[in-house]
Amino acid sequence: MTTNKQRLTVYFHNTRALDDLVELARRSVPIEARGAITRSTAIEAAVTLALAELRTSGKQSALLAALVTLPRVNDGT
Repeated sequence: MTTNKQRLTVYFHNTRALDDLVELARRSVPIEARGAITRSTAIEAAVTLALAELRTSGKQSALLAALVTLPRVNDGT
């Protein structure tokens, strides 16, 4: 398999949110599309969407608000 992607190591304090995201996303699509949803694709999509939102909203960005409240982002749980 040939790919032009780069390997990146990401460390999480707790992977529960990522695992929940992947599981919910997989359950939300037809069974034949579930294999395309992985931790990697979820992270890649999240970064792409977050960047687009930051570019669109600037200082009002939800991402920017979350970044300045780290390390504990309130996720409602």
